Amino acid sequence: MTTNLVDTLNPEYIKKFTCIGAACEDTCCSGWRVNVDEETYRKYKKVKNFDMKLRLEKDITRNRSNPTKNNVAKMRMEKGKCSFLSKEGWCDIQTKLGEDYLCNTCAVYPRRINKVNNIIEQSLTVSCPEAARLVLLNEIGINFVLGQEVVSIREYSSIINTSKGKITHWKECIDEYRYLTILILQNRDYTLEERLLILGLLYNELELCVKNNRLNEIPDILGQYLKSVEDYTFKGAFNNVSNQLDIQLQLCRELVILRLKEGITSSRYLECSRDMMLGLKIEVNTTNEEVKEAYEYSYAEYYAPFMQEHEYMLENFLVNYVFKNCMPIDCDAPFESYTRMILHYSLIKLHLVGIANHYNGLTSDLVIKLVQSLSKTFEHNPTYFEKTMGLFKENNLMNLTYMSMLVKN
Repeated sequence: MTTNLVDTLNPEYIKKFTCIGAACEDTCCSGWRVNVDEETYRKYKKVKNFDMKLRLEKDITRNRSNPTKNNVAKMRMEKGKCSFLSKEGWCDIQTKLGEDYLCNTCAVYPRRINKVNNIIEQSLTVSCPEAARLVLLNEIGINFVLGQEVVSIREYSSIINTSKGKITHWKECIDEYRYLTILILQNRDYTLEERLLILGLLYNELELCVKNNRLNEIPDILGQYLKSVEDYTFKGAFNNVSNQLDIQLQLCRELVILRLKEGITSSRYLECSRDMMLGLKIEVNTTNEEVKEAYEYSYAEYYAPFMQEHEYMLENFLVNYVFKNCMPIDCDAPFESYTRMILHYSLIKLHLVGIANHYNGLTSDLVIKLVQSLSKTFEHNPTYFEKTMGLFKENNLMNLTYMSMLVKN
């Protein structure tokens, strides 16, 4: 752990976060594997408290197959929850030994800490209910603060260093990519749908530059998009984008079924998934036309009116996603990163439209429950997303035309 005065760039919400423990609707360790890092494991071996020493020996198992510095052991899980979780919803290790005895996994979550060009960035992942509220419920949007702070750092989620000279690799423009992407996402002169379509055009151009080794053109492209967004060049430019809802629904249905086959331990997501499928009438014998009809009705009657007043919730989700994931350098290619973001957005929208039909309307609480549980189920499952991206690639769906269909209602 390091404690220094460092340059920081953080969303304003980060200082407001505190774990609400037993009052939380979900538990951090529910359904997940809790890895124990080497330094913490050594601490556990030196614990003097007799009762806790016995529990630590009994409920922590060494990883003898492929141990790493961050994964030398794991906590024993009972009925999907960590064996050290008390009936009241608090961690017995923290309560009886202190916060310093938490493993890195538990000490850091739900924070994500990146080091980008020597600037420390902290954000929250919305798979935590309290974090989801802080991120999503800010009506004026997410503001970022650049400053200097004394911070305690256990481990970094990622460390990124780029050169500031001649561009030799497309990822070297991380600061410029994120600045422009977030600026576009927060420009409320456009609908959220329009903002995502603008980003599709941008990332498609960036992809072409990378494929054709025209890296020197990237700064000019970013500058042109910044100017075009600010002078409203894109206003009304997407009115003729086709909306093939049947294709979108079919793909989303396959994605949901694929994830359900993977096995889900989150009861909150299972509730949301059930409500979505009931609302859209997704059953074995239901035709795509019947699902499409239910979707169109719910979208017009419930989803669109709610989002007209609460679109900032999805805007905040996307801005937070871009910042914490260091988009687009989280992938091997710019458009692949955009595709992943659109996939998250499309799944959220699909679920919310179905849930809205089931409950005859939406509330902020329903949105938070869905985004939190879906993030915990989908975003934290790398294996699933590898299969999902493989599905896109195999069917030649990772292109601007198809992404535009997913964005359109």
